[in-house]
Amino acid sequence: MLAEIKVPIVLVMRTSKDLKTDAVLTDDYKGAFEAVAHLARIGHRRIALVSGPLEVSNGTARWKGYREALEANGLTCSPDLIAEGDYRTESGHRAGLTLLPRRPDAVFVANYLMTVGFMQAADEMEIRCPEDFGLASFDDYPWLRCFRPRLTTIELPKYELGAKSAQLLLKRISGMQGRTTVQKLEPQLCVRESCGFTLHLRNVDRKVFPHDSQKGKELDVASRPTVIREKLAGDQPGPTLTRD
Repeated sequence: MLAEIKVPIVLVMRTSKDLKTDAVLTDDYKGAFEAVAHLARIGHRRIALVSGPLEVSNGTARWKGYREALEANGLTCSPDLIAEGDYRTESGHRAGLTLLPRRPDAVFVANYLMTVGFMQAADEMEIRCPEDFGLASFDDYPWLRCFRPRLTTIELPKYELGAKSAQLLLKRISGMQGRTTVQKLEPQLCVRESCGFTLHLRNVDRKVFPHDSQKGKELDVASRPTVIREKLAGDQPGPTLTRD
C-alpha cells in the first residue's frame, strides 16, 4: 500500500523486501560480529545467542554476525545455545530460563529490552554475571548504566540515524530524483564489566589492550567504559583503542 501512494519514504533501522525505497541503517552484522568476537577473544567458548525475530532484516543481520564471528574464532555454533526472541522483555526472560541451565560461558543478546528480561531470569536463578557467564548486549541507553555489572554493549549512532534519515527524506520531498540509496552507519563496541573483561584480562593478547602511552599506565577498564573500534577479520589496519 505504501508503494502505491507514491510519497517519499525513508526506512530507518530495517528494510523490507516488498518495499524498494531509501533506507538509513546501522551495520547490524558488523556490530554483532564485533560483540561476539570480543567475547571469544577474552576466553569464552560456549557463546549463546538471544536473537531478534529472524523474519526482520536486522534480526537476521545480527544472527548472521553472531554465527560468522563464531566461525572466525574457531568456535562451534550450537543450536541448543540459540533462542529466538521478539525484541521484548518477556522473550528475553524466557530465553534466559531456557539457555542459562545449559551453562553457556557467555551470551550475546540482540537488543536492550531482551537483555533486561534475560538478566531478570539470571537473578531469579541466582546465576551471577560476569562470574558465571559473560554478557554483551545490542544498543546502549544511559539508564542501562544503572545495571550492576555495567553492560558491555554495541552502541548505535541514534542521533546520526535520525538526522540522516530526515535529511534524505527532505531531499526527496524537494524533488531529488535518482536511484534509491541505502546508507549504513557504524556501531561501536563499548566494553564494560558484564562481558567478563576484567576476569579474563590476563589471558588476552596485550596488543588488543595497550598501555596508555600518554600517561604511562594501563587503562582503567574497571572504572570507565572502553570503546574499541576494530576491523573485521583480514582487514587492515589492526585494532585501535580509545577511551570515552
